[in-house]
Amino acid sequence: MANEGPVAPRIRLNQTQVNRVCDRHMAYLAGRSGGARMNLPFFDLSGIDFSRRNLTNANLSGAVLRGAIFISATLDYADLFGCDLREANLTDAQLIRTDLRAANLRGALLRGARMMECDLRDGARSAAGRTDFRVLGIEIGPADLSATVLSGADLTRARLSGSHAQGADFSGARMSSARLVHTDLRGANLAGADLEGADLSGSDLRGADLTNTRIDDAALASAIRSDADLARHADDDDDADEVAAAQTPFLARPDADTLAGLLDRHARWVGSGGKDGEQLDISGLDLGGQDLAGRVLTLIKAVGTILRGADLRGTQLQAANLAGADLRSADLRLADLRGAILDRANLIDANFGKANLSPLVTNRGSHIRTSLVRVRAAGAVLTDAVLTGADLTQADLTGADRQGADFTDAQMEGVRI
Repeated sequence: MANEGPVAPRIRLNQTQVNRVCDRHMAYLAGRSGGARMNLPFFDLSGIDFSRRNLTNANLSGAVLRGAIFISATLDYADLFGCDLREANLTDAQLIRTDLRAANLRGALLRGARMMECDLRDGARSAAGRTDFRVLGIEIGPADLSATVLSGADLTRARLSGSHAQGADFSGARMSSARLVHTDLRGANLAGADLEGADLSGSDLRGADLTNTRIDDAALASAIRSDADLARHADDDDDADEVAAAQTPFLARPDADTLAGLLDRHARWVGSGGKDGEQLDISGLDLGGQDLAGRVLTLIKAVGTILRGADLRGTQLQAANLAGADLRSADLRLADLRGAILDRANLIDANFGKANLSPLVTNRGSHIRTSLVRVRAAGAVLTDAVLTGADLTQADLTGADRQGADFTDAQMEGVRI
Protein backbone atom coordinates (compact mmCIF):
# COMPACT_ATOMS: atom_id res chain seq x y z
CA MET A 1 0.00 0.00 0.00
CA ALA A 2 1.20 3.52 -0.65
CA ASN A 3 2.64 5.35 2.33
CA GLU A 4 0.44 8.01 3.90
CA GLY A 5 3.03 10.77 3.57
CA PRO A 6 4.46 11.97 0.24
CA VAL A 7 7.43 9.84 -0.80
CA ALA A 8 8.29 11.69 -3.99
CA PRO A 9 7.05 14.76 -5.85
CA ARG A 10 3.79 14.06 -7.64
CA ILE A 11 2.76 15.70 -10.88
CA ARG A 12 -0.66 17.22 -10.34
CA LEU A 13 -3.02 17.58 -13.30
CA ASN A 14 -6.20 19.65 -13.34
CA GLN A 15 -9.52 18.64 -14.90
CA THR A 16 -8.86 20.41 -18.21
CA GLN A 17 -5.50 18.69 -18.65
CA VAL A 18 -6.96 15.29 -17.80
CA ASN A 19 -9.82 15.83 -20.26
CA ARG A 20 -7.26 16.31 -23.04
CA VAL A 21 -5.50 13.10 -22.04
CA CYS A 22 -8.84 11.28 -22.05
CA ASP A 23 -9.65 12.58 -25.53
CA ARG A 24 -6.30 11.37 -26.88
CA HIS A 25 -6.92 8.01 -25.21
CA MET A 26 -10.28 7.71 -26.97
CA ALA A 27 -8.56 8.41 -30.30
CA TYR A 28 -5.99 5.71 -29.41
CA LEU A 29 -8.74 3.18 -28.73
CA ALA A 30 -10.44 4.08 -32.01
CA GLY A 31 -7.17 3.82 -33.95
CA ARG A 32 -7.34 7.44 -35.07
CA SER A 33 -4.29 9.56 -35.80
CA GLY A 34 -3.08 11.67 -32.91
CA GLY A 35 -4.25 9.15 -30.36
CA ALA A 36 -2.13 8.17 -27.37
CA ARG A 37 -2.71 5.68 -24.59
CA MET A 38 -3.36 7.20 -21.17
CA ASN A 39 -0.08 6.75 -19.30
CA LEU A 40 -0.19 8.60 -15.98
CA PRO A 41 1.54 6.39 -13.40
CA PHE A 42 2.12 8.01 -9.98
CA PHE A 43 0.34 11.23 -11.03
CA ASP A 44 -1.84 13.09 -8.54
CA LEU A 45 -5.35 12.89 -10.01
CA SER A 46 -7.28 13.17 -6.77
CA GLY A 47 -10.82 14.49 -7.18
CA ILE A 48 -10.76 14.32 -10.98
CA ASP A 49 -14.05 13.45 -12.71
CA PHE A 50 -13.72 10.49 -15.12
CA SER A 51 -17.45 9.79 -15.28
CA ARG A 52 -18.57 7.80 -18.33
CA ARG A 53 -15.05 7.90 -19.79
CA ASN A 54 -13.66 4.85 -21.63
CA LEU A 55 -10.29 4.19 -19.97
CA THR A 56 -9.79 0.68 -21.29
CA ASN A 57 -6.11 -0.34 -21.03
CA ALA A 58 -5.10 2.92 -19.31
CA ASN A 59 -1.94 2.91 -17.18
CA LEU A 60 -2.65 4.54 -13.82
CA SER A 61 -0.43 2.37 -11.64
CA GLY A 62 0.51 4.01 -8.37
CA ALA A 63 -1.59 7.09 -9.13
CA VAL A 64 -3.33 9.09 -6.40
CA LEU A 65 -7.03 8.93 -7.29
CA ARG A 66 -8.43 9.74 -3.88
CA GLY A 67 -12.00 11.00 -4.17
CA ALA A 68 -11.93 10.67 -7.96
CA ILE A 69 -15.25 10.12 -9.74
CA PHE A 70 -15.57 7.15 -12.10
CA ILE A 71 -19.37 6.86 -12.28
CA SER A 72 -20.26 4.56 -15.23
CA ALA A 73 -16.65 4.70 -16.46
CA THR A 74 -15.03 1.78 -18.31
CA LEU A 75 -11.71 0.58 -16.90
CA ASP A 76 -11.40 -2.83 -18.54
CA TYR A 77 -7.81 -4.20 -18.51
CA ALA A 78 -6.56 -0.96 -16.93
CA ASP A 79 -3.42 -1.03 -14.76
CA LEU A 80 -4.39 0.33 -11.34
CA PHE A 81 -1.72 -1.55 -9.43
CA GLY A 82 -1.04 0.13 -6.09
CA CYS A 83 -3.44 3.03 -6.72
CA ASP A 84 -4.86 5.19 -3.96
CA LEU A 85 -8.61 5.08 -4.60
CA ARG A 86 -9.80 5.97 -1.12
CA GLU A 87 -13.29 7.49 -1.11
CA ALA A 88 -13.41 7.26 -4.91
CA ASN A 89 -16.84 6.87 -6.51
CA LEU A 90 -16.92 3.94 -8.97
CA THR A 91 -20.69 3.44 -8.93
CA ASP A 92 -21.80 1.38 -11.98
CA ALA A 93 -18.24 1.41 -13.33
CA GLN A 94 -16.94 -1.50 -15.43
CA LEU A 95 -13.62 -3.02 -14.36
CA ILE A 96 -13.39 -6.30 -16.24
CA ARG A 97 -9.99 -7.96 -15.71
CA THR A 98 -8.66 -4.73 -14.21
CA ASP A 99 -5.40 -4.96 -12.24
CA LEU A 100 -6.20 -3.60 -8.77
CA ARG A 101 -3.58 -5.53 -6.85
CA ALA A 102 -2.38 -3.67 -3.76
CA ALA A 103 -4.84 -0.84 -4.43
CA ASN A 104 -6.29 1.15 -1.53
CA LEU A 105 -10.08 1.22 -1.95
CA ARG A 106 -10.89 2.02 1.66
CA GLY A 107 -14.28 3.73 1.79
CA ALA A 108 -14.73 3.68 -2.00
CA LEU A 109 -18.18 3.29 -3.58
CA LEU A 110 -18.53 0.42 -6.07
CA ARG A 111 -22.30 -0.11 -6.02
CA GLY A 112 -23.37 -2.05 -9.10
CA ALA A 113 -19.84 -2.15 -10.49
CA ARG A 114 -19.03 -4.88 -13.01
CA MET A 115 -15.75 -6.42 -11.87
CA MET A 116 -15.67 -9.84 -13.52
CA GLU A 117 -12.23 -11.49 -13.25
CA CYS A 118 -10.88 -8.35 -11.57
CA ASP A 119 -7.55 -8.81 -9.77
CA LEU A 120 -7.61 -7.55 -6.17
CA ARG A 121 -4.95 -9.79 -4.68
CA ASP A 122 -2.11 -8.90 -2.34
CA GLY A 123 0.53 -7.24 -4.54
CA ALA A 124 3.54 -7.81 -2.25
CA ARG A 125 4.98 -10.70 -4.24
CA SER A 126 4.49 -9.03 -7.63
CA ALA A 127 6.07 -5.80 -6.37
CA ALA A 128 9.49 -7.47 -6.37
CA GLY A 129 9.70 -6.77 -10.08
CA ARG A 130 8.29 -3.24 -9.86
CA THR A 131 11.44 -1.11 -9.77
CA ASP A 132 9.31 2.01 -10.28
CA PHE A 133 7.61 1.48 -6.91
CA ARG A 134 10.90 0.71 -5.17
CA VAL A 135 12.58 3.84 -6.50
CA LEU A 136 9.72 5.98 -5.20
CA GLY A 137 9.83 4.28 -1.83
CA ILE A 138 6.23 3.04 -2.04
CA GLU A 139 5.55 -0.08 0.02
CA ILE A 140 3.23 -2.63 -1.53
CA GLY A 141 0.93 -4.83 0.52
CA PRO A 142 -2.56 -6.31 0.44
CA ALA A 143 -5.38 -4.64 -1.46
CA ASP A 144 -7.47 -2.71 1.05
CA LEU A 145 -11.26 -2.83 0.65
CA SER A 146 -12.03 -2.03 4.27
CA ALA A 147 -15.42 -0.29 4.59
CA THR A 148 -15.76 -0.32 0.79
CA VAL A 149 -19.31 -0.46 -0.60
CA LEU A 150 -19.65 -3.19 -3.23
CA SER A 151 -23.36 -3.88 -2.86
CA GLY A 152 -24.80 -5.37 -6.04
CA ALA A 153 -21.38 -5.51 -7.70
CA ASP A 154 -20.51 -8.32 -10.10
CA LEU A 155 -17.29 -9.96 -8.87
CA THR A 156 -17.69 -13.20 -10.78
CA ARG A 157 -14.34 -15.05 -10.89
CA ALA A 158 -12.63 -12.06 -9.28
CA ARG A 159 -9.39 -12.69 -7.38
CA LEU A 160 -9.31 -11.21 -3.89
CA SER A 161 -6.94 -13.65 -2.20
CA GLY A 162 -4.96 -12.06 0.61
CA SER A 163 -6.86 -8.77 0.49
CA HIS A 164 -8.30 -6.88 3.47
CA ALA A 165 -12.06 -6.37 3.33
CA GLN A 166 -13.02 -5.81 6.96
CA GLY A 167 -16.48 -4.29 7.22
CA ALA A 168 -16.91 -4.18 3.44
CA ASP A 169 -20.46 -4.25 2.07
CA PHE A 170 -20.87 -7.11 -0.43
CA SER A 171 -24.65 -7.37 0.08
CA GLY A 172 -26.35 -8.77 -3.01
CA ALA A 173 -23.01 -9.03 -4.84
CA ARG A 174 -22.39 -11.73 -7.44
CA MET A 175 -19.20 -13.49 -6.38
CA SER A 176 -19.58 -16.94 -7.92
CA SER A 177 -16.27 -18.76 -8.49
CA ALA A 178 -14.37 -15.86 -6.89
CA ARG A 179 -11.05 -16.61 -5.17
CA LEU A 180 -11.08 -15.40 -1.58
CA VAL A 181 -8.24 -17.46 -0.14
CA HIS A 182 -7.00 -15.97 3.15
CA THR A 183 -9.13 -12.86 2.60
CA ASP A 184 -9.93 -10.82 5.72
CA LEU A 185 -13.74 -10.54 5.68
CA ARG A 186 -14.28 -9.90 9.38
CA GLY A 187 -17.52 -8.02 9.93
CA ALA A 188 -18.24 -7.89 6.19
CA ASN A 189 -21.83 -7.73 4.96
CA LEU A 190 -22.37 -10.71 2.65
CA ALA A 191 -26.15 -10.81 3.05
CA GLY A 192 -27.80 -12.06 -0.12
CA ALA A 193 -24.48 -12.44 -1.92
CA ASP A 194 -23.91 -15.28 -4.40
CA LEU A 195 -20.73 -17.14 -3.40
CA GLU A 196 -21.45 -20.43 -5.17
CA GLY A 197 -18.23 -22.05 -6.30
CA ALA A 198 -16.10 -19.47 -4.46
CA ASP A 199 -12.85 -20.55 -2.81
CA LEU A 200 -12.88 -19.37 0.81
CA SER A 201 -9.96 -21.44 2.08
CA GLY A 202 -8.57 -19.76 5.18
CA SER A 203 -10.71 -16.64 4.72
CA ASP A 204 -11.67 -14.92 7.97
CA LEU A 205 -15.47 -14.67 8.22
CA ARG A 206 -15.70 -13.94 11.95
CA GLY A 207 -18.59 -11.55 12.52
CA ALA A 208 -19.59 -11.52 8.84
CA ASP A 209 -23.30 -11.30 7.97
CA LEU A 210 -24.17 -14.39 5.92
CA THR A 211 -27.96 -13.91 5.95
CA ASN A 212 -29.44 -15.53 2.82
CA THR A 213 -25.94 -15.89 1.36
CA ARG A 214 -25.65 -18.57 -1.33
CA ILE A 215 -22.53 -20.49 -0.36
CA ASP A 216 -21.33 -24.08 -0.64
CA ASP A 217 -21.10 -26.01 2.62
CA ALA A 218 -17.59 -27.23 1.76
CA ALA A 219 -16.42 -23.67 1.08
CA LEU A 220 -17.87 -22.45 4.35
CA ALA A 221 -16.20 -25.29 6.23
CA SER A 222 -12.80 -24.23 4.85
CA ALA A 223 -13.21 -20.69 6.21
CA ILE A 224 -12.52 -19.28 9.66
CA ARG A 225 -15.74 -18.74 11.63
CA SER A 226 -14.42 -18.71 15.22
CA ASP A 227 -11.27 -18.25 17.28
CA ALA A 228 -10.93 -22.05 17.42
CA ASP A 229 -10.99 -22.18 13.62
CA LEU A 230 -8.29 -19.52 13.53
CA ALA A 231 -5.97 -21.59 15.73
CA ARG A 232 -6.59 -24.70 13.64
CA HIS A 233 -5.86 -22.91 10.36
CA ALA A 234 -2.68 -21.42 11.79
CA ASP A 235 -1.37 -24.92 12.51
CA ASP A 236 -2.34 -26.11 9.03
CA ASP A 237 -0.60 -23.13 7.42
CA ASP A 238 2.61 -23.85 9.32
CA ASP A 239 2.61 -27.43 8.04
CA ALA A 240 1.88 -26.27 4.49
CA ASP A 241 4.74 -23.76 4.60
CA GLU A 242 7.17 -26.48 5.65
CA VAL A 243 6.07 -28.74 2.79
CA ALA A 244 6.24 -25.89 0.26
CA ALA A 245 9.72 -24.90 1.40
CA ALA A 246 10.94 -28.49 1.00
CA GLN A 247 9.47 -28.82 -2.50
CA THR A 248 10.37 -25.41 -3.99
CA PRO A 249 13.89 -25.51 -5.50
CA PHE A 250 14.05 -21.87 -6.64
CA LEU A 251 12.99 -18.49 -5.34
CA ALA A 252 10.05 -16.67 -6.87
CA ARG A 253 12.58 -14.41 -8.61
CA PRO A 254 15.82 -16.34 -9.30
CA ASP A 255 19.10 -14.46 -9.01
CA ALA A 256 21.26 -13.79 -12.07
CA ASP A 257 23.58 -16.78 -11.55
CA THR A 258 20.71 -19.21 -10.98
CA LEU A 259 18.88 -17.99 -14.08
CA ALA A 260 22.04 -18.16 -16.21
CA GLY A 261 22.56 -21.77 -15.14
CA LEU A 262 18.97 -22.69 -15.95
CA LEU A 263 19.20 -21.10 -19.40
CA ASP A 264 22.50 -22.83 -20.22
CA ARG A 265 21.17 -26.25 -19.17
CA HIS A 266 18.07 -25.72 -21.32
CA ALA A 267 20.16 -24.72 -24.35
CA ARG A 268 22.15 -27.95 -23.97
CA TRP A 269 18.91 -29.92 -23.60
CA VAL A 270 17.54 -28.49 -26.87
CA GLY A 271 20.84 -28.85 -28.74
CA SER A 272 21.26 -32.49 -27.67
CA GLY A 273 17.69 -33.52 -28.35
CA GLY A 274 17.11 -34.12 -24.65
CA LYS A 275 20.25 -36.19 -24.04
CA ASP A 276 22.09 -33.50 -22.07
CA GLY A 277 21.08 -30.60 -19.86
CA GLU A 278 17.56 -30.08 -18.53
CA GLN A 279 14.29 -28.68 -19.88
CA LEU A 280 13.57 -25.23 -18.49
CA ASP A 281 10.49 -24.89 -16.28
CA ILE A 282 10.00 -21.33 -15.02
CA SER A 283 6.26 -21.65 -14.39
CA GLY A 284 5.08 -19.18 -11.77
CA LEU A 285 8.42 -17.39 -11.44
CA ASP A 286 9.00 -13.65 -11.77
CA LEU A 287 11.31 -12.77 -14.67
CA GLY A 288 9.90 -9.28 -15.23
CA GLY A 289 12.32 -6.98 -17.06
CA GLN A 290 14.87 -9.72 -17.77
CA ASP A 291 17.08 -9.58 -20.87
CA LEU A 292 16.39 -12.84 -22.72
CA ALA A 293 16.98 -11.52 -26.24
CA GLY A 294 18.17 -14.14 -28.72
CA ARG A 295 17.98 -16.98 -26.19
CA VAL A 296 17.05 -20.54 -27.14
CA LEU A 297 13.82 -21.11 -25.18
CA THR A 298 12.27 -23.72 -27.43
CA LEU A 299 9.81 -25.97 -25.56
CA ILE A 300 10.14 -24.12 -22.24
CA LYS A 301 7.40 -24.40 -19.63
CA ALA A 302 6.39 -20.90 -18.50
CA VAL A 303 2.80 -21.26 -17.31
CA GLY A 304 1.79 -18.14 -15.40
CA THR A 305 5.33 -16.73 -15.53
CA ILE A 306 5.78 -12.98 -15.07
CA LEU A 307 7.69 -11.66 -18.09
CA ARG A 308 6.40 -8.12 -17.96
CA GLY A 309 8.73 -5.74 -19.79
CA ALA A 310 11.14 -8.57 -20.64
CA ASP A 311 13.41 -8.29 -23.68
CA LEU A 312 12.60 -11.31 -25.88
CA ARG A 313 13.72 -9.91 -29.22
CA GLY A 314 14.67 -12.67 -31.62
CA THR A 315 14.14 -15.31 -28.95
CA GLN A 316 13.40 -18.88 -30.04
CA LEU A 317 10.13 -19.85 -28.36
CA GLN A 318 8.91 -22.60 -30.66
CA ALA A 319 6.33 -24.84 -28.95
CA ALA A 320 6.83 -22.95 -25.66
CA ASN A 321 4.01 -23.16 -23.11
CA LEU A 322 3.28 -19.57 -22.05
CA ALA A 323 -0.33 -20.12 -21.00
CA GLY A 324 -1.47 -17.43 -18.57
CA ALA A 325 1.90 -15.66 -18.66
CA ASP A 326 2.18 -11.93 -17.99
CA LEU A 327 3.91 -10.46 -21.05
CA ARG A 328 2.68 -6.89 -20.72
CA SER A 329 4.99 -4.44 -22.49
CA ALA A 330 7.40 -7.27 -23.37
CA ASP A 331 9.51 -6.86 -26.53
CA LEU A 332 9.01 -9.90 -28.79
CA ARG A 333 10.05 -8.39 -32.08
CA LEU A 334 11.32 -11.02 -34.52
CA ALA A 335 10.69 -13.76 -31.93
CA ASP A 336 9.94 -17.26 -33.23
CA LEU A 337 6.72 -18.39 -31.52
CA ARG A 338 5.66 -21.09 -33.96
CA GLY A 339 3.47 -23.65 -32.23
CA ALA A 340 3.59 -21.81 -28.90
CA ILE A 341 0.73 -21.90 -26.39
CA LEU A 342 -0.26 -18.43 -25.21
CA ASP A 343 -3.82 -19.14 -24.07
CA ARG A 344 -5.14 -16.50 -21.60
CA ALA A 345 -1.78 -14.72 -21.58
CA ASN A 346 -1.65 -10.99 -20.88
CA LEU A 347 -0.06 -9.39 -23.96
CA ILE A 348 -1.23 -5.82 -23.35
CA ASP A 349 1.19 -3.36 -25.01
CA ALA A 350 3.57 -6.17 -25.98
CA ASN A 351 5.51 -5.70 -29.23
CA PHE A 352 5.26 -8.60 -31.70
CA GLY A 353 6.66 -6.68 -34.67
CA LYS A 354 7.67 -9.19 -37.39
CA ALA A 355 7.28 -12.08 -34.93
CA ASN A 356 6.49 -15.51 -36.35
CA LEU A 357 3.34 -17.08 -34.88
CA SER A 358 2.58 -19.39 -37.78
CA PRO A 359 2.17 -23.20 -37.35
CA LEU A 360 5.23 -25.25 -36.38
CA VAL A 361 5.98 -28.03 -38.84
CA THR A 362 7.60 -31.03 -37.13
CA ASN A 363 10.14 -33.41 -38.68
CA ARG A 364 7.30 -35.83 -39.30
CA GLY A 365 5.27 -33.22 -41.17
CA SER A 366 2.74 -32.48 -38.44
CA HIS A 367 1.45 -28.92 -38.13
CA ILE A 368 1.17 -27.46 -34.61
CA ARG A 369 -0.77 -24.22 -34.68
CA THR A 370 0.06 -21.33 -32.38
CA SER A 371 -2.69 -20.94 -29.78
CA LEU A 372 -3.73 -17.49 -28.51
CA VAL A 373 -7.16 -18.37 -27.16
CA ARG A 374 -8.61 -15.58 -24.99
CA VAL A 375 -5.37 -13.61 -24.86
CA ARG A 376 -5.51 -9.98 -23.72
CA ALA A 377 -3.60 -8.08 -26.40
CA ALA A 378 -5.18 -4.62 -26.17
CA GLY A 379 -2.72 -2.03 -27.47
CA ALA A 380 -0.24 -4.68 -28.63
CA VAL A 381 1.95 -4.09 -31.69
CA LEU A 382 1.43 -6.79 -34.33
CA THR A 383 3.04 -4.89 -37.20
CA ASP A 384 4.10 -7.33 -39.95
CA ALA A 385 3.64 -10.28 -37.59
CA VAL A 386 2.88 -13.65 -39.18
CA LEU A 387 -0.25 -15.17 -37.60
CA THR A 388 -1.24 -17.54 -40.39
CA GLY A 389 -3.32 -20.40 -39.05
CA ALA A 390 -3.13 -19.13 -35.44
CA ASP A 391 -6.05 -19.75 -33.07
CA LEU A 392 -7.23 -16.36 -31.78
CA THR A 393 -10.61 -17.49 -30.48
CA GLN A 394 -12.10 -14.80 -28.18
CA ALA A 395 -8.84 -12.83 -28.18
CA ASP A 396 -8.97 -9.15 -27.23
CA LEU A 397 -7.10 -7.09 -29.85
CA THR A 398 -8.69 -3.77 -28.91
CA GLY A 399 -6.50 -0.93 -30.16
CA ALA A 400 -3.78 -3.32 -31.38
CA ASP A 401 -1.62 -2.15 -34.30
CA ARG A 402 -2.32 -4.80 -36.95
CA GLN A 403 -0.71 -3.03 -39.90
CA GLY A 404 0.87 -5.57 -42.24
CA ALA A 405 -0.02 -8.53 -40.00
CA ASP A 406 -0.92 -11.75 -41.82
CA PHE A 407 -4.04 -13.45 -40.42
CA THR A 408 -4.55 -15.86 -43.31
CA ASP A 409 -6.53 -18.94 -42.19
CA ALA A 410 -6.42 -17.76 -38.56
CA GLN A 411 -9.29 -18.74 -36.26
CA MET A 412 -10.91 -15.38 -35.36
CA GLU A 413 -14.20 -16.40 -33.74
CA GLY A 414 -15.24 -13.94 -31.03
CA VAL A 415 -12.19 -11.68 -31.51
CA ARG A 416 -12.57 -8.13 -30.11
CA ILE A 417 -10.99 -5.48 -32.36
